[in-house]
Amino acid sequence: MKSKTKLFLTILLFCSFGAMAQVPVSQEPSHHPVFQNQYIRLLDVTLNPGDTTQFHIHATPSLFLHLSNTNVSSQIMGKEWVKDRNETGKAWYKSFSPEILVHRVTNCDTVLFHVTDLEILSSFDTTTVSPYKHLPFDLLFENEKAVAYGITNKNIMQKVAKNRGPLLAELATGDEVFFHNAETRQSKEIKTGHYLYIDPGTPFYFTGSDKSEIKMVLFEIK
Repeated sequence: MKSKTKLFLTILLFCSFGAMAQVPVSQEPSHHPVFQNQYIRLLDVTLNPGDTTQFHIHATPSLFLHLSNTNVSSQIMGKEWVKDRNETGKAWYKSFSPEILVHRVTNCDTVLFHVTDLEILSSFDTTTVSPYKHLPFDLLFENEKAVAYGITNKNIMQKVAKNRGPLLAELATGDEVFFHNAETRQSKEIKTGHYLYIDPGTPFYFTGSDKSEIKMVLFEIK
C-alpha cells in the first residue's frame, strides 16, 4: 500500500510539474514558426476558443500584430489571470529586457484567436541606407529596434521606395493588396491574415483596391 501511495504521489508531482513547465515561445505548440532569417523570426499564433497555451518564455525583443477581435485572458506565472480584448490591426512592441516574461494565454471567446509575434534576432546596418527617412505612411511607433507603419486605402503608395532595411508587411484587413518589385517587375498579392517579407535594398511599391477597408502594418528592422 505504501509503495502504491508513493507511486501515486510521484505521478501527481510529475503531472503538476509538467503543467507548469516553461518552454521558449518559439517551441510553444500554438506559436508556429513560419519564417526566419538572420534578422527576424515570425511566429504565427492561433488558439481555438476555450484553448490555453502552455507557459512560455518571451526573452527576445518582439513586434506584435493582432489579426482577430478576441476576448482573452493571460496569466503571468505566479500571478492572477488578467482579462484583455484584442483588436484587429493593433500593433505593439515589447523589449522583454531586462525582465523576461513567462506567461500563458487562454481564448475566452467563440472565435479563433490570431496574432503574430515577430522576434527581432539581430539589427540591420543602417549606414547602408543613407540618408534614412521615414516612409510616406502613418507612423505607428518607433524605437531603437524597429519602425512600424500603418497602411490604409488613403496612403497606400504607388511611388517606389528604395534603400530600405528588412521589411515585413502584414495585412490585417482588406482585399486585392499587391506588392510590386520595381526591379524585377514581379508582383505578389498579400492576402488577409498573411505576411510578405521584403529583402533589404529591394525597390518596391504597393497598390490596393477600394473594395474594402485596408489595414496593413509594415515593420522595418533597424
